[in-house]
Amino acid sequence: MGHKLLTLFFTLICSSGLYAVFLVPSQNPVAVGSNVTISVNDTQPIIIGLWLFESSTLFAWYVEDVFTGSGHQNGTEFDISTYQLTLPSVTLKNSGLYALDALRPKARAVITLDVQEPVSNLTAFVNMTNLVEINDTVTFTCSASGTPLWFSWQNGSSTVTAGGRVQLRNGGRDFIISGVTRYDEGPFKCLVANNISRRESHQMHLNISYGPSNLRVTASPEKSVYISGSVISLSCSADSKPTATFYWMYNGNPLNVYGPSYYLRDTTQNRTGEYTCVAQNAVTFRHVAVTKNIDILDPISAVAVNPAGSPVEGMAFNLNCNVVGPVNSIHWMKNGTYLDADNMITFSNDNSTLRFNRLTLSDDGPYQCAASNAVSNMTSLAYNLMVNYGPNNTAASGSKVAAVGSSATFSCSSDSRPQSQYSWYFSGLKVKNGSVYVTTPLSKNDSGQYTCMAFNSITGRSSNASVTLTVYAPVIDVVVNMDNQQPIFNQSFTLTCTASGDVQHIQWMKNGVNLNHDNRISFTNNDSVLNFNPLTLSDNGQYQCDASNAINNMTSLAFDLKVIYGPWNTTISGPTVGAIGHNVTFHCSANSHPPSQYSWFLNSSKVGEGPVFTRALSPDSGGHYTCMASNNITGRSSSASLELTLRYPVSHVIVNAGNQQPVYNQLFTLTCTANGDVEHIQWMKNGMFLHPHNGITFSNNNSILIFQNINLSDEGYYQCVASNAVSNMTSLAYDLMVNYGPWNTTVEGPIMAEMGSNVTFNCTAISRPHSQYSWFHNSSKVGDGPVHVTAALSLNSSGHYTCMAFNNITGRSSNASLVLTVIEPIATVDVIPDRTIPLASQIFHLTCNVKGPYNTLHWLRNNQNLLPSDRVTFSADNAVVTFKTLQTADDGRYQCVASNALKQHVSHPYDLAVIFGPQSVQIIVRPGIPPVLTCLAVSQPPAVYHWIFENNTVVGNQSSIELPIKSILGSNYTCVAKNPLTNVTVYTSQVVSYPNAAVSVQACVMLTALLALLLPVLEEWL
Repeated sequence: MGHKLLTLFFTLICSSGLYAVFLVPSQNPVAVGSNVTISVNDTQPIIIGLWLFESSTLFAWYVEDVFTGSGHQNGTEFDISTYQLTLPSVTLKNSGLYALDALRPKARAVITLDVQEPVSNLTAFVNMTNLVEINDTVTFTCSASGTPLWFSWQNGSSTVTAGGRVQLRNGGRDFIISGVTRYDEGPFKCLVANNISRRESHQMHLNISYGPSNLRVTASPEKSVYISGSVISLSCSADSKPTATFYWMYNGNPLNVYGPSYYLRDTTQNRTGEYTCVAQNAVTFRHVAVTKNIDILDPISAVAVNPAGSPVEGMAFNLNCNVVGPVNSIHWMKNGTYLDADNMITFSNDNSTLRFNRLTLSDDGPYQCAASNAVSNMTSLAYNLMVNYGPNNTAASGSKVAAVGSSATFSCSSDSRPQSQYSWYFSGLKVKNGSVYVTTPLSKNDSGQYTCMAFNSITGRSSNASVTLTVYAPVIDVVVNMDNQQPIFNQSFTLTCTASGDVQHIQWMKNGVNLNHDNRISFTNNDSVLNFNPLTLSDNGQYQCDASNAINNMTSLAFDLKVIYGPWNTTISGPTVGAIGHNVTFHCSANSHPPSQYSWFLNSSKVGEGPVFTRALSPDSGGHYTCMASNNITGRSSSASLELTLRYPVSHVIVNAGNQQPVYNQLFTLTCTANGDVEHIQWMKNGMFLHPHNGITFSNNNSILIFQNINLSDEGYYQCVASNAVSNMTSLAYDLMVNYGPWNTTVEGPIMAEMGSNVTFNCTAISRPHSQYSWFHNSSKVGDGPVHVTAALSLNSSGHYTCMAFNNITGRSSNASLVLTVIEPIATVDVIPDRTIPLASQIFHLTCNVKGPYNTLHWLRNNQNLLPSDRVTFSADNAVVTFKTLQTADDGRYQCVASNALKQHVSHPYDLAVIFGPQSVQIIVRPGIPPVLTCLAVSQPPAVYHWIFENNTVVGNQSSIELPIKSILGSNYTCVAKNPLTNVTVYTSQVVSYPNAAVSVQACVMLTALLALLLPVLEEWL
């Protein structure tokens, strides 16, 4: 029977139809000495199962009983709750196949664990470090310990790959570079890695000698040709390691100059030639040379333009360019612009001569020649060419007439270069040399022809011109007079012009304008007499006569002609109405020359003289006022009159409203009163004249302003203006402000409040003057004023609150109401747990205890709304929260929120900390002398620990104890972990072996014991 059971047991393990189980290692491959955890991904309970390593059993379990197998290793742990296998400090021997066999339910999972040694003992070296470019080959070698190993090399940050001059041998351990170059200096390092670690060697550098190469010679400054006297710096450079040495040669001959630089100072043209730099490397034994040509040239030192002969218009002419120094080219310029050959000019002798075939005046100008070579250029000073010509266009100028006793001046001019020489001739005789001839004082005999001769001593040419002179006696003493006449309007009148000298012509002028004859004005006696027939006022003005001949003229002083007339158009200006008690002024005027004399008459009685008459008015000063104007030369007179009416002036103008009050939409009047002879009244509003419109009328000769239905648009400043013919007066402003209201009465305040609180109501209304306010609660007066604050509210305080606004001027009132509802307050909100100790995995209730009426309840967890789930439910009224199975995930701060119609009331927080444990009890061994055992368990609140030695002796009450050296081999220590609230106690044991303090779990159970436990199950399957 036992053989059958054993056969059946292994048949079940190996049978088909397994459900999927996967093993997940914490790391794989893994380094020697690391801890490895192999987890199971499936959470389905395994009732019966085995952990196997290769063919050995590590652990076996049945329900919650765990047994160690023959293959168990020291420190290997198994977690029955998760089926997790933990291997501490693995070695290479821990590599292999690990299998989880589940017998109920049937499943199998395997994993191969690969334990590797990390890389260590890394060494790297190079066979030589000082090399010559191209000539030498170098070998790098790398070695290390560990399993397995991969080798690679790096040059700087780049990975070395085989190919060309590079070889990798012996699995990458050897790295060879053939024919090294200057770019192979490194740094180089060896990298060794496996699946669990990576190491790098120290950096290795190569010292590679090369060159010289890329030899270069530069000149400073760099030019194709240098001017004599230049300082030239030659520099030589080459790519070389170590640094190259240099020496110099000139035209193939050594200069005994060493170093990378050579300086040429005070250079001359004979230093032109080839300069060679030779570079040498003392290590590579190589040398190279490079040559540079230096060309040195003397500069031009002087340039000048010289003429050949004198330049004469119409003749040939040459200019020569004389240059000191080597010349490559010559160019000619005129006015700064380069010249080209044409039919008038040509160039010869390599452009050194400029030839004019026939000079013209257009050839005038500054001429320069510009000479240049490779290192210099110079331009001559300008030669100013001026072509000699003339005389041409000879002209004589001067007076054609002159006065007896005066001198005449004659001038002669011609176009000529150089200036002409001049001679003057009169009646065939030479009288003067020079361009200007001034005569002696003239007589009548000096009249005649004067001739000028112009002569150019360079061109040898001459030319003549003449002018004719006539001599006159000048006009003097010109006067205008009227003899013994009087210029009277509408009578005849004459003016006479007298003068001395040769008078040829007389011209009359009026106001500076020449005068011509017409039907009233005529001239007689060779224009010396001016006749007016008859005189008119238009003849007034300044009269002059101008007497003249060919040499001069003279104008008389002005004769001021003023025609005598009048008086005409006599007029009086002044008021026709006068104010009694005031002065009156009259003005009289008449057209008259000389001015009229004036006399004043009131009702035929003479009262004054002069053009202006002023008097103070009394009640008998009214009547007929006459002004008489008279001219004592013409003997004529003229009169004018006006009638003066007297009035009393306006005073004491006032606007009043009597005993009225301006009330909105009612009749209202304003009255204007004044003293004096009031003829007219005008009303104004805000400074603008007022006219009847829209319910505004006037009565009683405009003295009363009537508002039929006064409104707010009628407000403003009102004035009345009372006036008559002699005065007007404006009243002070009456400020009309219309009384109105109350309108739009409103009440503001809450419509709901809690018992015991105070409520403030505000009342407003539009009114002038401001309204008076009264407050009523359900028809009972409770206060006055625009603001009403209630006493502490009770339920009886609910109801209508009415504000009455009253205007004591308009006699009107207006009401507004608000309905207040008083509710009971929420007094307290508390969270009550159903027990003081919330144990994990148990049902748990939180109750919201509210004192006072409320509308809704809701819950908060950590200040966030708490929502129902499959484990957390709420009662129908939300007053109770039920946790079906408490978990540590339910930890947090819980609050209940009760709300009424006014606001939310939040409870004090209840802090939930779920009580559990102890769980996952384990013993950790810290090797050493003495070794330390530490017991750890997951628990809330923290577990309380004590230790038992060999099942009977308590040896510690802390989580850690130190083991005494005297303990025997195989000592058994048990850790007891207890939760002080749950009273749950959990045990675990550890067997400690000495002298090396190696640790192994000794919960050993034979396979036969496991089979014995499985017999009932196996018999069921049978």
